Amino acid sequence: MGARISIQFEKENEKSVVLFSHWGGEEFAEQAEQYAEDLKNEVSKNNGLNPLDRLEPNTVMVDFIRSITKEMPRVEGDLYLGINKNDGDNSDYGHKIIDL
Repeated sequence: MGARISIQFEKENEKSVVLFSHWGGEEFAEQAEQYAEDLKNEVSKNNGLNPLDRLEPNTVMVDFIRSITKEMPRVEGDLYLGINKNDGDNSDYGHKIIDL
């Protein structure tokens, strides 16, 4: 039994790829939302030269994945990417879009 969910970052009309978690549940979405809030506060002080500073959704997704996996020796199976919300299993907790 899992706690399947997917998340996606969005800014204006641009969306990132979708990140699926088999075990993450609502806590996974909350973690992504907190990450996004922290990132927005941090980059608001920067010059906007980098894609992350501009909150480009796909770059934000890569950095979010880095932030949640940096202590793992391997990413063994909880996380996987999809092109859209229908490209994986989010049948327990649905799909969450995090507005940037």
